[in-house]
Formats: sequence, C-alpha cells, structure tokens
Amino acid sequence: MAIIRINDLKVRALIGTYPWEKVNRQELVINITIEYEASKACRSDKLKDALNYEAVAAKAVKTAERSRYTLLEKLTGKLLEGIMSDRRVQAACVRVDKPYALPQARGVAFELSAQR
Repeated sequence: MAIIRINDLKVRALIGTYPWEKVNRQELVINITIEYEASKACRSDKLKDALNYEAVAAKAVKTAERSRYTLLEKLTGKLLEGIMSDRRVQAACVRVDKPYALPQARGVAFELSAQR
C-alpha cells in the first residue's frame, strides 16, 4: 500500500454558525492522507497508473469553496466522500482546520477517516 499526503491545502470557504460566517469567507486548512495500491504506477512510471493527487486537491478545493455548511463535520464528510468515491482508494483520512475559530487557540480541527 502506498500513502499520499496532501498537506496544508489552503482554501477560503463559507462555514460556521454565526451570521457573519455565512457571508464572509474564512481560511480553512485541509490535510488529506490516502492509501492505495501503487505497484502498477511504481513499475510503469505513468500518471495514468497513479492516483492523481493534483486532481484530488483540485476537487477538495472546489468542494470547500462551493460549500455553505454550518459544521466542519459536514464539510469534512463531503471531502472524505469525494475521495472514497475513487474505487482505487483503500483508506483515507481528511482533517479540516479552522484557524482563528477560538481566540485562545491556534485553531480547531475536525478529522474523519474511512476504509474499504
């Protein structure tokens, strides 16, 4: 099994419970870990045989930027669902950090994982 890690993917999204959060985009930081069978890609050195992490990141950014969720839980679940829709993915973990969510903390994060 191979592991792909997408670290500190920054996006701006509408998320939160307060009225101002529903109209002002906030920075979120997404971290994704994906496990998949990469032996074919290791042998062939061809992108068509690999899990394209650029496409995974682009889909995550698009999902987050178009979202209008109240909870990090919902957004994280949607991101994980999108990643797991690729049948090659055997396991994945998604963490969404919301910096500045609490004035006395660097941020708040929510994490979900799934496996086949």
